[in-house]
Amino acid sequence: MAKALFQEIDAARHPELPRAARSARLPKFLGLRDDPEPVLDALDIAIVGTGSVGRNVALNLARQHVGTLRLIDRGRFKPESLLTQPIGPDDIGQPKAANTAGLCKTISPCTRTFAFDGPVEELDRTELADCSLLVLATDNLAAEVEVGQRCLHLGIPLEQASVHGDTLVAQVRFFGNRTGEGACPACGFGAAEWAHLNRETTFSCEGQAAGRTMAKSLTAPTMSVSFLCSLAADLALMQIFRHVLKLGPAVEDSLVEYCGYTHRTVTAPLARNSECPCEHLVFETGPALRPLADCSPRELAAGFGETDPSFTVDDRAFVEKGMCRACGKMQPVQRFVEMGQPAGRCADCEGDVVGQPFYMHRNASAALLGDVLDRPLRESGAASPRSVVVRGAGRAVWFRER
Repeated sequence: MAKALFQEIDAARHPELPRAARSARLPKFLGLRDDPEPVLDALDIAIVGTGSVGRNVALNLARQHVGTLRLIDRGRFKPESLLTQPIGPDDIGQPKAANTAGLCKTISPCTRTFAFDGPVEELDRTELADCSLLVLATDNLAAEVEVGQRCLHLGIPLEQASVHGDTLVAQVRFFGNRTGEGACPACGFGAAEWAHLNRETTFSCEGQAAGRTMAKSLTAPTMSVSFLCSLAADLALMQIFRHVLKLGPAVEDSLVEYCGYTHRTVTAPLARNSECPCEHLVFETGPALRPLADCSPRELAAGFGETDPSFTVDDRAFVEKGMCRACGKMQPVQRFVEMGQPAGRCADCEGDVVGQPFYMHRNASAALLGDVLDRPLRESGAASPRSVVVRGAGRAVWFRER
């Protein structure tokens, strides 16, 4: 199945009302070096998780009339959402991302606003490529890893906001992602987090955007109060403004944490965990001279010299062999195949051929491709690829269809 795309919120459904210009309340920040108006106009911010924390972030960014908002959430508002999230009874049952995007568009019709009501893992990589910054406000461990990898690969600054209700702690981590040497969200995972991730655990988001190390069991909901969630959102917004307007010391690769019990705020640097299993690599951008479908893998790897590069084409896997669903015979495939789709037809009975795990490769080496290395991608299963990543010799180049 092809990766999903954002839905743009139609301004016609959100009629413009008389409203003040941003400049009517925008302060002259101490130490401000640049005109903030064009900076805020150009901001393109994505928010993953639009519940207790993320919805507050989105609504406040809309009040600043930022250029673009992209909201992502798989969930819907429930009765319990009223306890911690800035919604009304009429919002119960509505998809979180689209509902929040609609309200943002009402607040700021000049803001291009997009919504995706599904898991961030299903969103096409190219849909986030132009973001200025991404805010992570979810309690899903798999989403944390996925977002961390996407932002690191694309060199997009990432801010993660979370709370721990039992200790009245609000925390914001800001990952600069200038190079692969910095930290990522998974660098803070311990054995418990990796165990939960390996079991595909998803924590309830009806209480809080959970702190990663605070989960008590696989099923217990994470607990918080609304004002702690809004405080985490406010801290996140403070760091966003400091970053984009260059106010005060740099916030990249840092943590800020507030504890309500002590009224103490702690700041600390973030460092990469040398044992983190995630790929710490920022992709270079390689413009293709013609449509990707017309390019061969060898052509795209021209800058890698004598190394044996590998290739990732969209969300496809390179399938060497597959088994016919009807007759059970193994068949050669040698094609890039969309995940979950048949790999071809059986030469004997015309049944669907299904790729076999041992012969499926999300990242296929040049040696593995064989003759496919010199064929245009359109002749090898990728009729209209949106992106190709070529890896080798400690670097990666991302080719994106424009």
